[in-house]
Amino acid sequence: DVLMRSRVLKSRLRSKVFVTTHDGSAFAGVLWEADDKALVLRNAEAIKAGPDSTNLPLDGEVVLLMFDVAFIQRP
Repeated sequence: DVLMRSRVLKSRLRSKVFVTTHDGSAFAGVLWEADDKALVLRNAEAIKAGPDSTNLPLDGEVVLLMFDVAFIQRP
């Protein structure tokens, strides 16, 4: 249910999360905003996307469409 998902995500705003997309990409960052269409991460990094599979810091905000999100974890 979209309303429930939004409420659940909103209760986790300003928390660090890990987001994995359907294509296997993964991101870590602070969940800044969320609605039924997208997530916004700040202070984000792409997991194992840098040289030698290091985490790659990302500038600015990362917007992930909910359509692309496989799951969200909170450490």
